[in-house]
Amino acid sequence: MFRLRKYLVFFFLIHSFVVLSQESDYHIVNLLPIENDTIEDVNFYVSKIIDNRVYKDNLGIAQKGVFNRKVLSKFDKPFEEELMEYFNVVFPPDSKKEPLVIRVNQLLISEKTGAFKETGKAIANLDVLSFKDDVYYFLESFSGYAEKNSADVTGKHDNRIRQVLKNCLMDFNDIDYKTKPKRPISIEVTSIPVVLNEPLNKGFFTSFSELYANEPFEDSLIKFKDNSHRSNKLFLEDRSHKRTLYYAYSDGENIYLNASNYSGEKHFVKTELIDKYLLFNDAFINQDKATGMSLAFGVLGLLVSNTQSNVLLDLYNGQYYILDNFKIRLLLKNDYPELYKEYKKNSNDVNLLKSILEQLYKGGQSGKIEQILKEP
Repeated sequence: MFRLRKYLVFFFLIHSFVVLSQESDYHIVNLLPIENDTIEDVNFYVSKIIDNRVYKDNLGIAQKGVFNRKVLSKFDKPFEEELMEYFNVVFPPDSKKEPLVIRVNQLLISEKTGAFKETGKAIANLDVLSFKDDVYYFLESFSGYAEKNSADVTGKHDNRIRQVLKNCLMDFNDIDYKTKPKRPISIEVTSIPVVLNEPLNKGFFTSFSELYANEPFEDSLIKFKDNSHRSNKLFLEDRSHKRTLYYAYSDGENIYLNASNYSGEKHFVKTELIDKYLLFNDAFINQDKATGMSLAFGVLGLLVSNTQSNVLLDLYNGQYYILDNFKIRLLLKNDYPELYKEYKKNSNDVNLLKSILEQLYKGGQSGKIEQILKEP
């Protein structure tokens, strides 16, 4: 018995050491120093970075060593600081030029190992804003994608990140934004989202801010595959469109969220509107789980887990909340045991969960729902 206890203690200590080592073993990305990358012939510079990413503790997955061990990656410096220093070199500050605020909605890297090569990817989605008289104005949204095949792609993630960021800003430089009407937006959203106050417009939303404002664009060239057997998901036909990272799509009746926002998968998942939330069920690993499970799942760009989660997107601020079994139990088990029994029969049934939540809202439980959703 004593020997068994010793083995258990030894196993626990080794396991704890491995977990802690894995969580602290990041691949570090540096955007500086760089040479000959300064662009003088633009009429703007970047004055501020706003981090609006779903995953704020890392940049995605890199692979280390001869066995391609998956680890999380991050900048050597805080996210906003690293980007500001990089943009200051590429687009030097100049009081005669337009100061821009860059709101980064997504910036991820990933690696995929094939039989004879590795593929490194970087994707970005950002909003270009201006700031005047204490008001932020939305100018335009941009997405970038860079991919490179080689024997070892890990050491070049910095190049791909620089490429997508610079391309987004140069795309902005090519548009005549001064002739477009400026739309005021709130960084700390407190007003009622427009999308909740008027009929849903049809088209693609390039970012959360467009979804919030119910301002999609339509393009007849962008088409979905025939997918009648899986009505809860839509798949784009053209590969180039898959890479543009549209935030969401509306068919005029329903909103479909792009899974690339939270997993890197290339499909749009159907949502159900409940109060101020969009409810959906998909393979979703949140920021907390991403850190502890990255080695097992390889998330953030190359999701290989089939773990399904019920998720709520807050239309006021763009925040995702996972409504897992623990939170459902807190909501239902004591006060609504019959509803809890129904939920347990099929926990991934979105329509069932929608019906349950609607009953809670009608019963005056909105405060309790809010409290439980925001608990860690």
